[in-house]
Amino acid sequence: MSNEGLATQNHGSVVNFEDYAMSTEAVVRQVNVIQEVMKAVMKIDEHYGTIPGCQKPSLYKPGAEKLGFTFRLAPEYEVRTINMANGHREYQVKCRLRHIPTGAMVGEGEGSCTTMEGKYRFRGGEKEGTGQAIPKEYWNLKNAGKIAEAKELIGGEGFAPGKVDGKWEICSIGEKVEHDNPADYYNTCLKMAKKRAHVDAILTATAASDIFTQDVEDMPEVIPGASTTQQTGTQATTGKPPVRPPQEKKDHAIKDPDAPASDAQIKAISAMWGKLGLEDNLKYSYCTEAAGMTEVVKSTKEFTKGQASSVIDRLNRDLEAKKEQEG
Repeated sequence: MSNEGLATQNHGSVVNFEDYAMSTEAVVRQVNVIQEVMKAVMKIDEHYGTIPGCQKPSLYKPGAEKLGFTFRLAPEYEVRTINMANGHREYQVKCRLRHIPTGAMVGEGEGSCTTMEGKYRFRGGEKEGTGQAIPKEYWNLKNAGKIAEAKELIGGEGFAPGKVDGKWEICSIGEKVEHDNPADYYNTCLKMAKKRAHVDAILTATAASDIFTQDVEDMPEVIPGASTTQQTGTQATTGKPPVRPPQEKKDHAIKDPDAPASDAQIKAISAMWGKLGLEDNLKYSYCTEAAGMTEVVKSTKEFTKGQASSVIDRLNRDLEAKKEQEG
């Protein structure tokens, strides 16, 4: 006799999976319920969000709670605490979901968090926006696994993507110093581990992984302040990334455009013109033209924030063009 579709239980009896399978119609209904809740109840940047280049929205804690409420699933947590050297601690959490009307256990997920993670281990390292939008090629390289190349594209070490006034910018990163009291983050890490386990359990129990992914905000590349560029819920059903307006890259608000250029902007210009291979005698004339000025500057410190942003934008475009020619 064929064993296909059969499983042997611990007590030796045989179970035919088909006897307990949901009908195709029921599966379709469940998927439709998730999509309808996403459309009617959930809000982008609150219940879910995406970053450019990601194919699926990331489910946040409030979104997981909404799906749990929808399907009447109550979370139950099992926490394991691991004490580490120098006062650091790791929390490993298992979340089980119980169906409230029947009491049946319907799924589980796991998550962990430790004070050794960069955002809890270090203080300082604040990001300061340069006023320049992240180039599309950065996200393409990052999603292709070419992290080093993506990093180089935005200035290399000392630069990272960050959200400023709701938009992704190239940001300079201040110096990090190790936090002297990891216990300050014990409670935060415990809550983060529980959140990760809960989201994992919800995705598994509701079979929503084809619509949502695990929290992208927890990825080191997008910490802190992950979430999102605007995107409609249609991506959840089509699987296609959003179409971004051509002006988005340039249409970027600069705070105090007439104020002196920030140190972060000056550092970005220096890093980028080096990658472009500009000769020393051409650097300032190039930047002057890019800034829309008539008299050639003698130092990048002469730029305002608005002018520096224009220079960075021009450098970015020329770097992308250079990469296309070389590729």
